[in-house]
Amino acid sequence: MIELKQVSKSWDGGQSFAVKELSLKVEDGAVLALLGRSGCGKSTTVKMINRLVDPTEGEILVDGVNVMQQDPVALRRKIGYVFQGIGLFPHMTVLENVGIIPRITGEESAAYRKKADELLDLVHLPAQEFAARMPEQLSGGQRQRVGFARALAADPSVMLLDEPFGALDPVTRDSLQTEFKSLQRKLGFTAVMVTHDMAEALLLADQIAVMKEGLLVRIGTPAELLADPGNDYVAALLETPRRHVQLLRNLENRNA
Repeated sequence: MIELKQVSKSWDGGQSFAVKELSLKVEDGAVLALLGRSGCGKSTTVKMINRLVDPTEGEILVDGVNVMQQDPVALRRKIGYVFQGIGLFPHMTVLENVGIIPRITGEESAAYRKKADELLDLVHLPAQEFAARMPEQLSGGQRQRVGFARALAADPSVMLLDEPFGALDPVTRDSLQTEFKSLQRKLGFTAVMVTHDMAEALLLADQIAVMKEGLLVRIGTPAELLADPGNDYVAALLETPRRHVQLLRNLENRNA
């Protein structure tokens, strides 16, 4: 479980806040989407959970333990982290990239290689075909799959995803979204996903937390937000997927 209690982040000593008094809870095995326009505090929030950024105020608990009471490097090694830039090491093979955390934490070579092979198979990159490749030999979608496999290598109970599908073409993006949801259901990890795409949040998340200018303005299930946006800002975010659905219906009716 992940819990944030009155969490704030200021970069200027409290004159302004990137995140302000944010409180929310993500139950075990659930996916929470942090949604909002650029600059609303989504990525800062995710980075505070694994201490890439330390909060100015408030408490963040992961599995009941305050993250500020943990060594940040040790904390990050047990939390999966996937982000848009992927960040594969260009001088390492795919297998070496996936196995980096088990290797750093002292697993024997045969053990981490076996784990890396299994994870590559899990993300539909057969180890026999892909393990020896370099990142430059992969497509964008394949590199993102390697990023997922690497994030899963430490057997995390928590996954953080910062716009993980944002740089992909629509077909690859749809495929990876489906695979992510399948993986999450199979492995049961708790996830917080940053996105600016309401359709993505509606499809992948169990709960959606909408942020604006550092503040939480609405939280609820996809069904709850669709039934009652709560305010004009959330309604505007919902308008795009609704408009797309209506356009597709109009095209279907026109061609019928």
